[in-house]
Amino acid sequence: MPNGIRKEMVQIPMPEVDRSLSFPDEWSKTLVAFLYALCCFMFTTVMISVVHERVPSKTDEGPLPDVFFDHFDRVAWAFSICEINGMILVALWILQWLFLKYKSIVGRRFFCIVGTLYLYRCITMYVTTLPVPGMHFNCSPKIFGNWEAQSRRIMKLIAGGGLSITGSHTMCGDYLYSGHTVMLTLTYMFIKEYSSRRLWWYHWICWCLSVVGVFCILLAHDHYTVDVVVAYYITSRCFWWYHTMANQQVLKDASALHQTSFQGCGGTDLSSTLRGMFMVLYPVPIIGPYLGLCFFLGK
Repeated sequence: MPNGIRKEMVQIPMPEVDRSLSFPDEWSKTLVAFLYALCCFMFTTVMISVVHERVPSKTDEGPLPDVFFDHFDRVAWAFSICEINGMILVALWILQWLFLKYKSIVGRRFFCIVGTLYLYRCITMYVTTLPVPGMHFNCSPKIFGNWEAQSRRIMKLIAGGGLSITGSHTMCGDYLYSGHTVMLTLTYMFIKEYSSRRLWWYHWICWCLSVVGVFCILLAHDHYTVDVVVAYYITSRCFWWYHTMANQQVLKDASALHQTSFQGCGGTDLSSTLRGMFMVLYPVPIIGPYLGLCFFLGK
């Protein structure tokens, strides 16, 4: 073995997909995962209201230096494009999820991951409150101590889905990290993971929607670049770690360290009864009348 280089190939065992396996739906676990994600979303809106009271005034502290802002002027309508792209991706993912055979399993995976990501976001936005990234922000007046007014503000944010396009998000401070980037990235990754590799054109359309949406966040100067970078990194790693551990049974029950890592990605024990990998199948053929496609989708 000269220079520490081995000539023989190192074989890494990969799990095979057993088509004969049947996986339980376990909708009760999916409900628990949904409630978990819902609680995390609710807690996020409360945390946004808390952080809003701590954001320094624009007159006291201006935006931080940002390389992207130095090279690109603000485009006012760009953030609306971002939110429209996000809504399109969420709608496509929901429609695709409805046609999945194992929708309960995939659903609780999505809820676990998105809930954990927003829970992490509550922590980061609270411990580090950044000043507004632009002077164009019209932040709502601070009403610290007026719990009734804060409750109405939180309910308005929830009713509007936390979107600026609905006029419900008028608070500042929820910058690190970007929740819009989380949804744009996560929906695309789930769409690609749980659809046929033959739908490459569909994947490219969704990828373009996601990338354009993330770029528009920065173009609108509604988030610092670090907010977007951190959001993408945490989202992609959480997604890959979760699915690696969910598909490798030895990683779920080999040691306490693996269990802790799985739970840190939002896994808990909701996938403990799944032994092996499952096929991404659709119970009915999807017919494309204009493309002449009529096939059973699957990996």
